[in-house]
Amino acid sequence: MQPLSKTKQIYHAFGLNIVSAIPFLDMHQTEGTPDVVIAYGKTPASLSDPKISGVRYQVGPGEFLLQVDNVARYYVTNGNNILVERATGAADEEILLFLMGSAMGALLHQRKILPLHGSSIEVDGEGVIFVGPSSIGKSTLAGGFHKRGYPLLADDVCAVTAKNGGGPHIIPGFPKLKLWADALKRLEKDKKGLDRVRLDHIEKYFVPFDNADNSPVPVRSVFVLNKTNTDKFEVVPLERGDKIDPIINNTYRPRFLEGLGGKKE
Repeated sequence: MQPLSKTKQIYHAFGLNIVSAIPFLDMHQTEGTPDVVIAYGKTPASLSDPKISGVRYQVGPGEFLLQVDNVARYYVTNGNNILVERATGAADEEILLFLMGSAMGALLHQRKILPLHGSSIEVDGEGVIFVGPSSIGKSTLAGGFHKRGYPLLADDVCAVTAKNGGGPHIIPGFPKLKLWADALKRLEKDKKGLDRVRLDHIEKYFVPFDNADNSPVPVRSVFVLNKTNTDKFEVVPLERGDKIDPIINNTYRPRFLEGLGGKKE
């Protein structure tokens, strides 16, 4: 893996041109007017007036601060800036893991874009989203469909917006799946040459994929994954108001919204 550098590069994800001093693994560079700037720098130790404080994060209107021990501190402001203060000896992969996850999720919330905790694929020009609790198999399921020829749109953070005041659309995200070693084996993918998500004992890897088209696609359906004690699966349609809670429950980092003041919206 190439070392993180201070050279700024432009990438495109979530409908945004992202100018970053931190290279994103295996992502194609692009050109255009920047929407988001990511840089190294000194971050505040705490927010002056946080509305929500967690064990490792603080949130206030237009501000988000995340502290990941031995990795970095991330300061996200106004939906257009992410400042990263790297810890001594932090691994490149770990810097990217939290940048692509919680930090980007907070930035999307600030931009009034709804991030869902899920993976998504494209089916006949429309988007299908898989949501559910961590380790339920969202990424593996998306990877299985991709193996059968369905384009991938996003993994982990699935951004949904009302395009030009219309219906909900999925905005393609970072072109990477995060898969466990056993999932790679089942999908007949070789882990050799892949970057690990964490450098500790966790056997999880970044798996790049190509987004042929970065254009938003309309949402076709959302599947909420649940565990069963059998080898069979069942699809249960949700009716009317029963469709609301799964979306709320699978919003990415919903506590961030409370501090940002955008929960009602």
